[in-house]
This record gives sequence, structure tokens and C-alpha cells, in this order.
Amino acid sequence: MHTITIHAAKGGSGRTTAVMALASGFLALGKRVMVMDCTSQACRGPKCHDPSTLQTWLAAMAACRFRPHQLELAECSRDERVEDALAAAVTRGFDIVLIDTQAYPEDALSMALAKADLIVVPATGSIEAGFSSQSINEQFDCPEHIIGLITGHRHGAAEASEIRTAFGALPVFHSELSASEALAEQILHGDVAHFTTMLACKSGQPGYARYRAAHAAYSEVISPT
Repeated sequence: MHTITIHAAKGGSGRTTAVMALASGFLALGKRVMVMDCTSQACRGPKCHDPSTLQTWLAAMAACRFRPHQLELAECSRDERVEDALAAAVTRGFDIVLIDTQAYPEDALSMALAKADLIVVPATGSIEAGFSSQSINEQFDCPEHIIGLITGHRHGAAEASEIRTAFGALPVFHSELSASEALAEQILHGDVAHFTTMLACKSGQPGYARYRAAHAAYSEVISPT
């Protein structure tokens, strides 16, 4: 089993979008995935009138016929709950655990970072990349198992290059989740591949631009995994 923790030291970096996107990619490859919520939203119950983003996403995935043996959500607000969920994932034969975290330090975050085989650091811009890179360098002496991920850029290749530079010495995935807005829309409809297929149409037909954006976003989901 591989444990991947998604962490950024600044809000708005695209942590949750990256978690859901990577989960979609692994599921498309036939992997069994546990998603662990270690954010401030993790304490919300399933009957809450304002469910968390991951709870909304899980409900959409269930509507697309993804079942608990394929995909499961564990809410872990304390460090001991992180350990318990990881042990359960091993026992039940999950292939991948993806951990969503929050920016500021707390017990669950520390445990999620300590237990990770790989730490992915998302950034939507150069400010987020630089801030997270500095934080990583302060927390880890030898960050060989940490890699950056560009989760969005609005101005094309030039901005993407700036984000890569802002990550400093931290290695960065060659592939990107640059179509993060289109991807976020698809994610909350459930299975990204299924939703993209539903939008399929030919050039010149109504909705083609939306379909093209959806297809590009789905291609990005598959690439990093």
C-alpha cells in the first residue's frame, strides 16, 4: 500500500482538488483508494446540512456506482485516528491512501506527514509554491520524498514556468492539473471519466468547448498517476 499526503502551507493551493483528482486517476487505473480527510471539515457528520467537499464528492462517486471496496472516505481529526485508518486500509487491502490536510499544524497533520511514502505539494500560483517550499525546507532535512504539483495557472506556459521556479529546489511533476476549475466541476459530479463521456460531442455542436475542457482535465487526472 502507498500513502500519499497532499500538503501545502498556504490556503487556496488546491489540496482537496488534487486529492480528488488523484483518486479519480487511480480509480481509473483499477486501484482501490482510501481518501483520508484531516482538514477542519473532518468533524462534520454525514447528516450535516453543510457537508464537507469530500463528503459531497463521495456521494457523487457512490451515485456513479463506486462502492466502499473501491473507494472509501475516512475522517481523521486526531493523530490516533490517522494511525487507525492506515492500519485498517492495510488490513482491507487498499492500494492507495490519499490524505487531505490543512495548512496550519495540528496533530493529525503531523501524523499524516510522518506516515507518508510521498508528500505532494500543490500550488495554484508562484506565491503558494514559494510559501510551501519554504515551509517544507524548514520541516524536513532531506525532503527526497516530496514533490510539487501545479494545480492551476490562468496565463499559460509563462506562469507555469514561474510556479516551477518558485518551488525552488523542490522537484515538480512534469504533468500538471492546470485545468483545475473544469476539473473541480467534474469532480463534484462524480466519476470524471463518466462525466466527460456524457459531455462528448463534435466540433461545431453546442457544448463542444465545455467538452474539450472536460477532456483536457480528465487527461491531466490520468497523467500524474
